Amino acid sequence: MFGYIRVFSMISLLFIIGCAYFIGVYYSHTATNNIRDMIAINSSSLGQGYVNAVWTKHHRTLVRLSRIPPQKWERYREFQRFRRDTVAYFAQMPVNEVRLYLRDGAFILSTNDAKQKTRKPLETDYPAFQQASNGKMGMDIRENVVFFNPQYQRVTGTLLSSFEPIMAHANDRMFDENNTNPVDTVMRIDYDITEPWQRSISLQYIAMFGIIAVFLLILGFLIFFSRRAEAIIAKQHELNLELTATAAAAESENRDKSMFLANISHELRTPLNAIIGFSEILGTELHDKLEMVHREYIRDINSSGKHLLSLINDILEFSKAEAGKLEVDLIELDATKMVKNSIRLMIPRADEAQVTLLEELPKQAFIIHSDAKKLKQVLLNLLSNSVKFTPQGGQVKVTAWNDQARNRAMFVISDTGIGIAPKDISKVMAPFGQVDSELSRRYDGTGLGLPLSKKLVELLGGSFTIESQVGVGTTITLDLPMRLERTNVRT
Repeated sequence: MFGYIRVFSMISLLFIIGCAYFIGVYYSHTATNNIRDMIAINSSSLGQGYVNAVWTKHHRTLVRLSRIPPQKWERYREFQRFRRDTVAYFAQMPVNEVRLYLRDGAFILSTNDAKQKTRKPLETDYPAFQQASNGKMGMDIRENVVFFNPQYQRVTGTLLSSFEPIMAHANDRMFDENNTNPVDTVMRIDYDITEPWQRSISLQYIAMFGIIAVFLLILGFLIFFSRRAEAIIAKQHELNLELTATAAAAESENRDKSMFLANISHELRTPLNAIIGFSEILGTELHDKLEMVHREYIRDINSSGKHLLSLINDILEFSKAEAGKLEVDLIELDATKMVKNSIRLMIPRADEAQVTLLEELPKQAFIIHSDAKKLKQVLLNLLSNSVKFTPQGGQVKVTAWNDQARNRAMFVISDTGIGIAPKDISKVMAPFGQVDSELSRRYDGTGLGLPLSKKLVELLGGSFTIESQVGVGTTITLDLPMRLERTNVRT
């Protein structure tokens, strides 16, 4: 799994780096456009103000001077006044330098005295200059250039040059009248944008590397937790393998135990049947010839043998149920009659324990299709348990009815016995499980009554529910189908 995460991480990292780069480029482009828009508005205002305040005032003088080369304008006082007015106008403006060029690129003047002495013409094929020569504003950004600041210091930074066209009056041009281009002069305004430019570049890199750093942090957490998850999964896998091996061993041991119990039960039944049979013969045929003490011994032998045989039968039945070897014999049976017969068989034990048996049955008998022997065995087991764990003066009640809405047969056995604590219910439902209490030891038992009953009910396609409260009693509900088909039998 970690290999897939590594591949995913590398692909994601490359994707994020690409996205961060394009976001940075987009941000830089947006910042550049914002600077351009701001400078464009400012340049238009400065250019218009300059034309109104200075250019118009000296325009006629410049028209007369245009008849001679611009290199010779410096000797005329009119030009000196024009230059002083221009420098004075821009002295308080937030610009680095202003230059004026004729439309053919010839240098006119500069507001920077250091540049005034170098009257170098401008290349006419310069894109921004060409735009201004055609009557449109042009802009150019240059990085890492050396220029003079307003304090006449040489510095290195970023300049944005705005080229503003200065229009002439229609009948008062500095060129011949046949030239239809209304642009007389191009004004170049240089802005020192080093600080905002560096800030935009810094923010660009911060945005780029910030995105990459956040992704790497998230990726680090992902890898860290995936490693932990992988270690946990590997450990869990080992535990699962151990549990699977343990479960297989337990299942094998359980099968061996069930087989052993089935075999030993089968082997014990033969001599027990002989002991019971011979004790009955002795008790019947030699009854008059034996003394009283001997007759009691024979009765004890017979009673103990029958009790032991009953326990062995329970063990054998449970072993078969666990091994899935129980078979069902489906017949039509009267559920009401079966409940009454079961109660009748339990009356002697109830009388001995001084427990009252009650029944609540429908007046009209209802027929179900199921295994009569197994259902009766369940009812007798549950009744025997209820009588066994109900103190003197208590009662055991059996209720049965036909739930026509669900097409189910319902049997409820409730008692006012000692009850079972919720934490002990799972214990009594486990094979051979018993709650150790003084009252529960009045009768011996194997602890197979409830688990065997539950298995038999499930075999018959029903559900077994137990509810109990200590000191209040226990209620067991059997929910069985009215008609059990052989294809629906659970094994």
